[in-house]
Amino acid sequence: MGRPVVFCVPHPDDETLGAGVPIAEHVIASRDVRILLMTRGTGSGAIRKLNGENWSPWWGVDHSPATEGYQPFTPETMGDARYGELLAALGCLGVTADRVYEASTLIGEPVLDGSVTQDQARRAILALVDMLDPAAGNPGLWGPSWLVDNNPDHIAVGQAIKALGAADPVRFADRRHWVLPPYWQDARLGQIAGEFWDLPTDVFIERRVRNACRAYAAWAPPHAFAFGYHSVPDMFALMDGSTNPPKALIHK
Repeated sequence: MGRPVVFCVPHPDDETLGAGVPIAEHVIASRDVRILLMTRGTGSGAIRKLNGENWSPWWGVDHSPATEGYQPFTPETMGDARYGELLAALGCLGVTADRVYEASTLIGEPVLDGSVTQDQARRAILALVDMLDPAAGNPGLWGPSWLVDNNPDHIAVGQAIKALGAADPVRFADRRHWVLPPYWQDARLGQIAGEFWDLPTDVFIERRVRNACRAYAAWAPPHAFAFGYHSVPDMFALMDGSTNPPKALIHK
């Protein structure tokens, strides 16, 4: 497979919305794709929509767990459900579950949604790449933008990747950052040189990414709960609802 490529994902759905196209392309190219999940997204406000406390504009009516056949969610059970969506989406992209790692397990401490630190992300990345076969070569690192984003977890992960490159530019020479759809027109992009669009190289890549998006829309209690679409339907609309192919905006 050659040297590994590690995609550092703050929360479930970030991988598909930010890097679905490059993940699928790396898989098709037979590269050793690994996913490092920082958190299971247990702080998502979507829990209140699924529990019937808030109305979901994407769903269109109030949820009733008792009527719809599921127990109200706790942060822990929501995290389990979101992790299941992540695995389903990655399967659509061609990544198997044994290639997915969780930061809290790697560093032996809780990594909390909304409170991810740059140091935690850095230590988790190092723990994972140290596990991988050094004979395969220095790993590629992908993660959220270290600048063009407003989510503190995203920024912390992006800054950790950037700092690793500055500290060891030989080992971590290959670094890329994705920009999530809400920021595709952000003025901060003017502070970054060399951003580029990554479009699917063929129709099968496009279909893989669209299918990954739909994994986050699947509704089949008690197995699937569409947390992704309940959380950020507008982002998914830009990836799957458009007549144009899904795409990714990338910078170094």
